[in-house]
Amino acid sequence: MLKIIKIICIFLISAVLLFPIALWQINLGEIAIKIEKGKNLKEIAELLAQNKIIEDSYGFRILCIQSGKADKLSYGWYKLQFYQNPRKVLSILSKGERMTVCITIPPGLTVVQTLNLLANKTDIDIKSMDSLIHTEDFIHRLGINVNSIEGFLFPDTYILYRSEEPEKVIKKMVFTLFSIIRPDSRLTIDLKEFSAYEILTIASMIEREAMVDREKPIIASVIYNRLKKGMRLQIDATVLYALGYHKARIFYKDLRVDSPYNTYKYRGIPPGPIANPGYQSILAAMHPAKTDYLYYVATGKGDHIFTKTLSAHNKAKFEVKRNW
Repeated sequence: MLKIIKIICIFLISAVLLFPIALWQINLGEIAIKIEKGKNLKEIAELLAQNKIIEDSYGFRILCIQSGKADKLSYGWYKLQFYQNPRKVLSILSKGERMTVCITIPPGLTVVQTLNLLANKTDIDIKSMDSLIHTEDFIHRLGINVNSIEGFLFPDTYILYRSEEPEKVIKKMVFTLFSIIRPDSRLTIDLKEFSAYEILTIASMIEREAMVDREKPIIASVIYNRLKKGMRLQIDATVLYALGYHKARIFYKDLRVDSPYNTYKYRGIPPGPIANPGYQSILAAMHPAKTDYLYYVATGKGDHIFTKTLSAHNKAKFEVKRNW
């Protein structure tokens, strides 16, 4: 009997001693945890203990100090395991192995819409981003020689830290645009009468007007043909941008909005992009199709009818309305 009791005692002592090790070797589940910027070592250790990532906050602090990494713990969102090996936790935090999110920015969004999407999908502060895009010094440091970042946030799929710095996010999107455009020999067409910024503006109008990529070079040709003839561009998307909000239909009263972006009222190219264009729209702006088209009307099916004369255009509009 005494022998059995001794065996049981030895088993219990061993279980207690090995319990933490066993926990570290078994994945008991994961938790997403945010370490706020400015938290000190004591606060971080207590947060980890409260969320059952570590057992001993004091022991973790000693480990951090002894390893020389007490001041190297990065803030942000982390995915950690319950009762994880403290050394592994320290390694993750000191290396800044933060949680990432995959975000797809579709073409045609405005800067404001893009920032709202980023804020909804991440923990990035939208007020900080909004402040940055209105800071001329920051914009110019990005290599943008105008006072607006509209059109420069390239639509693409990005992998970002959930708690990324706003400056890094905006810089990444702008530099993605530059890295894609500058080395591409297909984007070197000789359009000396237009600046790069004007071409980007034209690309943004193409992006907002075209539903399918195959029509983008044709819409580009209409824009250039009308500019050469001194005609108003009369692009609905510019009116919506001038209004500052989306509408399913534009009425005649909307066409009277007094804004340099209103291409029904003012001739020439708007003062800047009305959205962030995708690659195909930029390509179309640089390589317009060779046509004599001056007009187009949406069919309501995702494409357009292109015409050369006003009478043909009016006939096309009549046919579209009749088929609706």
